[in-house]
Amino acid sequence: MLPKQKGQGLVEYVLILFLLGVISVSSLKVAGVNVQSTYDKVYQALGGKSGDYLDENFNDLTGWKAIFGPNNWKIVDGYLTTTSSGDQRIMESTNLPSDYVINTSAQLLNGGGYGVMFRLTQSGNKFGGYSFQLDSGYGNKFVLRKYTSNGSEVKTPIAVANPPAGFDFNAPHNVTVKVVGNNFTMLVDGTQVMTASDSTYTSGGAGLRTWWTSQVKVDNFNVTAP
Repeated sequence: MLPKQKGQGLVEYVLILFLLGVISVSSLKVAGVNVQSTYDKVYQALGGKSGDYLDENFNDLTGWKAIFGPNNWKIVDGYLTTTSSGDQRIMESTNLPSDYVINTSAQLLNGGGYGVMFRLTQSGNKFGGYSFQLDSGYGNKFVLRKYTSNGSEVKTPIAVANPPAGFDFNAPHNVTVKVVGNNFTMLVDGTQVMTASDSTYTSGGAGLRTWWTSQVKVDNFNVTAP
């Protein structure tokens, strides 16, 4: 696996300055400029791969921060793992555009499940956002959760879906979350398992979570353009 590019944060910083310095996003849209395309072109010109916002192979935890619960995340043999149970949420600090696709490979080692978090939005020292979950503790379901601005989980899920027949929640799985506008599409092992819509959060970062007695092993985590 290729090592993570440590200079990525500087590239994103320059991108933000560029987009803010040229003109407001709303004015760009009025003028007919594709903001997503502009972001990609500048990123590529500064040495980034076009459409590739984050490519994490877990050589270390640089760029990651715990945003809720105990910080028991660690790197073991090139995998991101949790070393104890509890509601734990971790976020990668890359500034992402509004629309993106998260791809990750993960395995539930024990407990009730794990979630891929997206559009994580900070309010003080708390984060709101969404979590797509492989949730054996919810009756062996795929679940889309929402969190309020103070980090509290909304009781009723946005969406719930059944897995394919014979689905093994403890096997390794490839999980994909596509985020475009207010529409979300989730795939597991390349098969679409859920679609949903919500307009609460229009942008934000990406991360992971576990809960209860869950422990998970994550092999990679990347974010690309939709």
